[in-house]
Amino acid sequence: MSAMAECEVAMANPGVQAALPELNLMLARHGFEAEPLCWREGRVRGRHEDWRFRSVFQPVYRLQDGEPRLWSVEALARVSDRFGGQLIPTVLFAAETTPRRTVYVDRQLRCLHLLNFLLQSPPPGLVLSLNVNAQHLVNVSESHGQFFAEALQLLGVEPRHVCLEIVEDAVSDPVRLHGAVQRYRDLGFLISLDDFGQGASNLERVWLLEPDYVKLDKVLMRRALMRPALRDKLTELVAILKLHGAKVVGEGIESEMQLDIARAAGCDFVQGFHLARPADCLNWPVSQASG
Repeated sequence: MSAMAECEVAMANPGVQAALPELNLMLARHGFEAEPLCWREGRVRGRHEDWRFRSVFQPVYRLQDGEPRLWSVEALARVSDRFGGQLIPTVLFAAETTPRRTVYVDRQLRCLHLLNFLLQSPPPGLVLSLNVNAQHLVNVSESHGQFFAEALQLLGVEPRHVCLEIVEDAVSDPVRLHGAVQRYRDLGFLISLDDFGQGASNLERVWLLEPDYVKLDKVLMRRALMRPALRDKLTELVAILKLHGAKVVGEGIESEMQLDIARAAGCDFVQGFHLARPADCLNWPVSQASG
């Protein structure tokens, strides 16, 4: 059976299909589209005004005994306009100037990814990693995490199998951001700090949020590849992050040499095109799953 055929067989999940109308009702309370999520071509697709959303997934591997073993998949949004033009998701959030719209789009994307993840019958214990814009967490006025906790309960998913990746962004209220992250942690979610090494990221953000994981931005791996003198500094950075209680993910692994650099630096996990590219449908190597 081909990979696509296996994927289509796995899509037959009546529990997920039954939950779709209820999730649409929850999202519709924001006052935008009545049915923002729909079935198309065997998958769940999303929409907001002129924008159309779909999910792709990229594996994250644990470096166990030096060898990569599947630990998580990161859900990524692919955004297009009604004419098929592509848009980078970060640009989409930058264009959303009102807090209400930002919260709505963020929640819709998380529900979209969750449904498409479950439709593929992932192996038990596999973690789903979801990007969350830091500004979204500041914008939410009600109890943080309540909406998504209800969505997970509807689908029978435990929060401990979901890692929320806080996308690095400058926020005006770091205390409020800390409170939001702590609320998610209290609900049982794993917390990751994404894109460390670029933008607003710094050790102060690590001290503030105390994430379970820190994902090194791919630019650090590129610099370590091009400038061998920086590899010792990368090892020192990984050690500092671990002293703060975080496990470290090396992103942007695009070659075997970069994989070796990540190993030597002490990274706990790795992710990148050399290991697997983002895809609509994944074949789960159950024997490699590592909780």
